[in-house]
Amino acid sequence: MENFAQDPLRLPLTFLVLQCISEIIQTISASEMENFAQGPLAISISGGVDSGNKLPLPNPRNPFVQAEASFTELGEIPHALPFPNPFDQAGVSFKLDESVPFIPLSKILKATNDFDEKLVIGTWGFGKVYRAIIDDGGTTSIAAIKRSNPESNQGVEEFWTEVKLLSKLRHTNLVSLIGYCNEHQEMVLVYKYIARGTLANHLYKTSRSNLTWERRLNICLDVALGLDYLHNGTEHGIIHQDVKSTNILLDENWVAKVSDFGISKRIPSYSTTHVTTNVKGTIGYFDPHYFLTKRLTKKSDVYAFGVVLLEVLCGRPPIDIRLKEKKISLIHWAQMYIDKGNIDQIIDPSLNGETTPRSLKYFAELANKCLHTKPKERPTMAEVVQSLNSALESFRGRLHEKEFQGIKFVPKCMNRWWRAGKGNGSKDGGGPILVGLNRSLYPRFSLAEIRAATNDFNDGLLIGQGSLFRLYKGCMVEGTRAVIIKQYKSRQTLSTHESAKIGERVSAEIGVQSLNRHPNIVSLIGFCEEKYELILVYNYMVNGTLKSHLHETNKDPLLWKKRLEICIDIAQGLEYLHTNVDQQFVHRDITPSNVFLDDVWVAKIAAFEMSVPIPNSKATKGVETAVCGTYAYLDPKYPHTSKVTKKSDVYAFGVVLLEILCAKTPFSSYQNRNEVCLVDWFCVCIAIGTIDEVIDPYLIGKIAPECFRHYINIALSCLPYEGIQLPSMNDVLGSLQSSLKMQEAWKNSIEMGDDLHIADVPGSYNDIISGKHNR
Repeated sequence: MENFAQDPLRLPLTFLVLQCISEIIQTISASEMENFAQGPLAISISGGVDSGNKLPLPNPRNPFVQAEASFTELGEIPHALPFPNPFDQAGVSFKLDESVPFIPLSKILKATNDFDEKLVIGTWGFGKVYRAIIDDGGTTSIAAIKRSNPESNQGVEEFWTEVKLLSKLRHTNLVSLIGYCNEHQEMVLVYKYIARGTLANHLYKTSRSNLTWERRLNICLDVALGLDYLHNGTEHGIIHQDVKSTNILLDENWVAKVSDFGISKRIPSYSTTHVTTNVKGTIGYFDPHYFLTKRLTKKSDVYAFGVVLLEVLCGRPPIDIRLKEKKISLIHWAQMYIDKGNIDQIIDPSLNGETTPRSLKYFAELANKCLHTKPKERPTMAEVVQSLNSALESFRGRLHEKEFQGIKFVPKCMNRWWRAGKGNGSKDGGGPILVGLNRSLYPRFSLAEIRAATNDFNDGLLIGQGSLFRLYKGCMVEGTRAVIIKQYKSRQTLSTHESAKIGERVSAEIGVQSLNRHPNIVSLIGFCEEKYELILVYNYMVNGTLKSHLHETNKDPLLWKKRLEICIDIAQGLEYLHTNVDQQFVHRDITPSNVFLDDVWVAKIAAFEMSVPIPNSKATKGVETAVCGTYAYLDPKYPHTSKVTKKSDVYAFGVVLLEILCAKTPFSSYQNRNEVCLVDWFCVCIAIGTIDEVIDPYLIGKIAPECFRHYINIALSCLPYEGIQLPSMNDVLGSLQSSLKMQEAWKNSIEMGDDLHIADVPGSYNDIISGKHNR
């Protein structure tokens, strides 16, 4: 019975279906009841990684290890007998994104030691999951290898659905597919390994002491961002269809990632509001309206996410038959108390008074809204993200009110400490420089740990430096976590001017890092203050800077779709800085050098040392500051007025947009006279109809004409010299998202063999956009 409670799918199916029907009938209308009576209940229950409704699987065997022939005797197995692709069988055009490679079975077998049972870390509905190390041309990575049972034909459609979707999706809060294998009756998916496992495990099977209230809010926000991306950040939208705590994975930084897309559905067009399909999913998370009508909508995901919110709040599974009848269903039990205003009686006891009344109220009300029986009354995932941000900001604002207030006044305090060298009672020469930093979120590393991570600041690990700091690549946590370590000059060697400068820059960095976490901001993960040293530790960005991919010849050129996605990521990060509820900031130094790309090519803004807080009262007029930044990206008004505004970032971003399109630096004294300034050269090329000369030649014929025109209009709208109002970052973000949809629609039409669009592949862009642009 204990196993039944932990895994609702192990309950007798009849009992659970009846339980689900009894819950639904209480809320349906007469017309819906009539439809229900006509027999739409052709239900197909399928699960994710914890699916227990399947029959026990036989122990998987390797079909290549036989009595008289070993794998090594067979040699390299050719990619000749692929498992059937159901999309091809159905006559549907199916083309994989090149970013997800086919991995030969020989490499899979080597990585898993012939599917060694000792490497099994979990099971899913159709097989087992193995932890393994994949060798990818000289680099190794830890992977989770998901193998379908080779003796069963089940899971074929789910396998190809997962490959098809994940080959085109990229987001910090979605799992990353490294590759796939389908040969010799084996179906294998290879994912980036997620170190901390499922959210369900942390809620039910391990100590919950690590799941603080703030961490739970962040996890929920991560999941909401991932689902919002599926619903609104992809062409037409994708419905996950199996949102649950076992399909939410947590990485080593406690960042949540949505997984298991085997039964996900792509919405066929912008005008389509639902997908009609047999009911699939996990009991306990079913949207009642979908269960009745077979109409799957984005709001079905919202409903399931509402159940997850209750799990996080209450620390119990959706169905637990060990409890009394009224408590078996988490939804009914929790809503009963929420409606009465007695939320404190259902909170997970392990939270032990951590919550604040206001953040708890935001959270519980959101869960209730998500679980509304009428889909139209539920919020969108974008609205869910806003509500969770409010809950998190409310909690942090109440808990760290003094810290947030202190951010604006940090520079003087810090400068005084750097000059005086007063410590915090220790004898190591250190002191409380990191005023305003929420230390409960950012661990303090010892100098010994930093030295070990950088091999005593070995020059071989040096990846960059400035006049006041050095950047190292390091490895923390027993060699499992790559980080960037920013070591400022020792206080013993600083002049008074340098002390003041470092104080101001670090305070600006802390100001931004003290805001809520955002997927497009490089995250601070810890710090060190010891023996005259100040060191900040950040997540390592595997793919380096955007600048390196635009201008280094040893890098493969970025696809246009990837460039658009990077632009959107940067715009999202800037929009967050410009509109944050607690404190709004202007970055002041937006350049490709300050944009980093993580392992799944999500762009993240870094280098906040020049950032300036903008009070609401000065949002339009700006804040007067000393002029600083990178020359080629400076808003022309800024040097004349010494006033920085949010539009200063917009102008710099406009330059970045041109740099991404042209793969040319914005200013170069080595170019011909007319080509020194990229912005001016670009406008001249538009005026005389020679735009092919300035854009990246790799992109010729690879950009949809409509998308090309739209993108250029966005870039130029950010760059007017005078007399024209610049757009907000929110406006720019919306326009870029439209550009991406145009590109995806054009690309899909070509792949599907649409003759009209095949003829629309331009050999030149000179005639697509021309005319004088006044500057």
